[in-house]
Amino acid sequence: MSNRIEKREQTFKVRDTKVTILADARVDNDTNEIIFDQQLDNKAINLAFEKYREDNNIINSSDIVKLRKKYHLSQRALAKLLGIGSATVARYEKGALPIESISNLLRQIMSDEESFSDFFKNNKSNLSEEEIQKVVSVLNKLSQKIKSDSVLKAYILRNENNQANVNDGFRKFDFNKFKNLVIYLIDHGIQVSKTRLNKLLFYCDFTYFSDNSVSISGATYIHDHYGPVPSDFELLYTVLRDQNVIDSKPFSDGHGEELVTDEKFDDSYFNEQELVTIEKISNKFKDYNAKKITEYSHKEPAYIDTDLKKVISYKYAFNLNEK
Repeated sequence: MSNRIEKREQTFKVRDTKVTILADARVDNDTNEIIFDQQLDNKAINLAFEKYREDNNIINSSDIVKLRKKYHLSQRALAKLLGIGSATVARYEKGALPIESISNLLRQIMSDEESFSDFFKNNKSNLSEEEIQKVVSVLNKLSQKIKSDSVLKAYILRNENNQANVNDGFRKFDFNKFKNLVIYLIDHGIQVSKTRLNKLLFYCDFTYFSDNSVSISGATYIHDHYGPVPSDFELLYTVLRDQNVIDSKPFSDGHGEELVTDEKFDDSYFNEQELVTIEKISNKFKDYNAKKITEYSHKEPAYIDTDLKKVISYKYAFNLNEK
């Protein structure tokens, strides 16, 4: 018997609903009728199931798996939260269609962290203490990220760092670059205070701009009492503290605080020339304490010619002392 494979409209019954799809089928050349082919028939049936999912907004298996993994839930733990059997969750993840009520519930709790958090609080008594702590840990991290994102948005809004211009060195603010710049300068410095760090950041960005007409981090800097500093640097350091990137400890003499970090510097965010500049600045000011580097920065035209609390234009990068 000769046959061929061609696209055919095929209709299947899914939950008392007729679903028509276009799929490959094996067709008899003599009768022009579809004949049995297990592989092609299974693919067609799966297509019908997917169309039914789409038409009825039924959650798919991959989303259920993502939800579980996001909140560190086992199939058994998710089942207990939903009030169903763990075998049922396993079937859903293999492609079985969830009932409408469960599908709607899953879509609701995966829509945002707040919805899941409310659902979890109302149903966590069904879980073991170990399962509860896993979810609580994830929720705490997500909550912290939301706070950090809000602070970063406030920083970018206040400083107009979402557009490249001469005030940010013609680069939109790049938090990952700024963060790793901070990590490097703390890790390669000796007793780095906020005062020292602020000056080191300034010199990294302005020195690189003087050679390449673009800054490294996209940070804006202002004229402060203690020299040039990143504008709203306390906001940025708050985010870094919340993310456990930096911490502080008292200096041995009890005067002031030293910044410390356990984070590993990620050089993948920087090009080779940026790395050269960062190393150059770190070495140049390695023996400068906070007072010395502050006094040095006060001699910069960028600082002298800019009014207190005003933004220092990167145009002054071409006039750095001892460039």
